Amino acid sequence: MESNLNVSIDEYQGPLDVLLDLVSKNKYDIKKLPILDLCNQYLRFIDNIKSVNIDLASEYLLMAAIMIFLKSKFLVNKDKDEDVKKVTRFLTNRLTILELLNKNSKTLFELPKFEEEFFPNKNKFKLKVEKSYIIKDKLYDLLKAYTDIYRRNQNYTLKFSSIKLFSLKDGQKVLKDKISSYDDWFSLESLMPEKLQNKLLNKSFISSTFGAGLQMAKKSHDFEKTLVIKQAMPFTDIYYKKYD
Repeated sequence: MESNLNVSIDEYQGPLDVLLDLVSKNKYDIKKLPILDLCNQYLRFIDNIKSVNIDLASEYLLMAAIMIFLKSKFLVNKDKDEDVKKVTRFLTNRLTILELLNKNSKTLFELPKFEEEFFPNKNKFKLKVEKSYIIKDKLYDLLKAYTDIYRRNQNYTLKFSSIKLFSLKDGQKVLKDKISSYDDWFSLESLMPEKLQNKLLNKSFISSTFGAGLQMAKKSHDFEKTLVIKQAMPFTDIYYKKYD
């Protein structure tokens, strides 16, 4: 029966984690690693751990073997060997990826935790969205728009009150009736009816009677002169008399 041996060394999670910690402590540039110094430091780390815990995981020992291989290549001045370049690139790429994972995982775990620092909305009702409006129009435009809307909602019924005004014929009839029964002078004011509904009818009676008097006071091929008019001064009362 096979058994998997998992060894945790000083909270490191593998040999690459150890290498990355060594790079960080020495402030090395991952893209320009001093491979020989890094090999020596890693091998010293393995020697120190072996004195405490002999049962090292195989992955730590494999990395130690790779480091010994690289160290031997550098010591015999074969640092330009293709195998060395491949292994160096491999370590550089893996360390770069591991560094990104550590940074991103740290950022991820710093985010607010679900149902600890933020909670879901368990309300069954729909979310109410309130709209806010920003009005940029002038006061005149707002009043005009309000007036247009108000007018559309109103039902107007236009009604005209019918008022029968006096005509020239009415004025002629009043004057003819008066001169037929009265031979002396009489004033226009004396012809006014006692009860008129409003000032408009009053003015209508005066204008119609005055106009009819002018027609009756002159002689033409259509009309015979039947009336005499006199007035003492401007803006005084007008007097009429039957023409003999």
